[in-house]
Amino acid sequence: MSLDGVRVLDLSRLLPGGYCTQLLQAQGATVTKVESLAGDPIRSLPGGAAYFEVLHQGKQLLTLDLHSPSGRQAFLGLVLDADVLVEGFRPGRMERMDLGYATLAAINPALVYCAITGYGSSGAMARRAGHDLNYLARSGALSLMPRHDRVPAIPGILVADLAGGLQAAFLIAAALAGRAQTGRGRRVEVSMADLMRSWTALPRAVQRAGLIGVSLTGELPCYHVYSVADGFLTVAALESAFWAEFCHAIDRDDLTGRQFDPAAIEAVQATLGGASRAEWAARFGDRDVCVEPVFSLEETS
Repeated sequence: MSLDGVRVLDLSRLLPGGYCTQLLQAQGATVTKVESLAGDPIRSLPGGAAYFEVLHQGKQLLTLDLHSPSGRQAFLGLVLDADVLVEGFRPGRMERMDLGYATLAAINPALVYCAITGYGSSGAMARRAGHDLNYLARSGALSLMPRHDRVPAIPGILVADLAGGLQAAFLIAAALAGRAQTGRGRRVEVSMADLMRSWTALPRAVQRAGLIGVSLTGELPCYHVYSVADGFLTVAALESAFWAEFCHAIDRDDLTGRQFDPAAIEAVQATLGGASRAEWAARFGDRDVCVEPVFSLEETS
C-alpha cells in the first residue's frame, strides 16, 4: 500500500525505530524525527554520524524538550496532525510524561501508536534494559549460532533490531489499513525478544518432535563457506538436484551421495581451494548450483 500523505512522528532512538520509519518513508510517508536536547544516542557511537545519516536521510529533524511546557505544547501540536507515532522507550516512560497512548488518542483518535520494546510492556522483564544481543540470548536464537571455541558467534548485523523495525512497520501498515475502515487508530507493540523467539519456531518444532533437523550453520558440505584462492565461496545446495549439479560441475560426482555427510567438507574444500572466485564463477556460469562469492562491503557498494 502507498503511504503518500501519511505523517509519522519518530521519537525512537538508535536502530529499531529509525529503521521502521525509514521503511515507512520509502513507501511515501513523511517522517519527522523528534530528538531530545541530548540527541539520539546513536550519534555518540563510533561511526555514529554515518549511522544517523543513513537512517534519517530525508526526514525532517526536530529537537524538543518534552519535559518543558513549550516543548510539550509543540509536540502535542504535531500529534494533532500526525497519523503515526513510533517510540522505543522502556514501558511506562511516555505515560510518566503524560504522553502515553491514552493521552494522545484522546486528542487524536485516528493516531496509530507503535511502541517498540525489548521484552514487551508487561511482566517481570518489561522494564529491563537490553540491546540486540540480549534479545537474541533470551529468545534462544543465539544458541543456534555457530560456535567458535564453544562460544556462540555474535551475528555481524543487528538481527533483533532490524527485525523489530520491520515488524513495527508491518504492524503500522496493518493498523493504517484498519483505520481506513473504522476511522480510528490503535496502539501496536513489538517485543524484540518475543519476535526473535518466534523466529526459532522451526528448530523448536524439530526438538519437540525428537527429530534431528537440518543444520544450517556450516556443519554440512551442501551448506558451507569454503576458502578459495582469493576469498570465499558460499555453497547452499540444499536440494539434491542442486547438490548433484554442483558435484558434477566440480568434477566430483563421487560426492553426490554425501550431501549431508560432514566428512565430505574436507573433500569439497580440497577441490575448491586452488582456484579463485572468478575462475569458479566462470566454471559454474548459469548452472543451478547455488554458489555465490562472499563479497566485501566495498565490492557491493
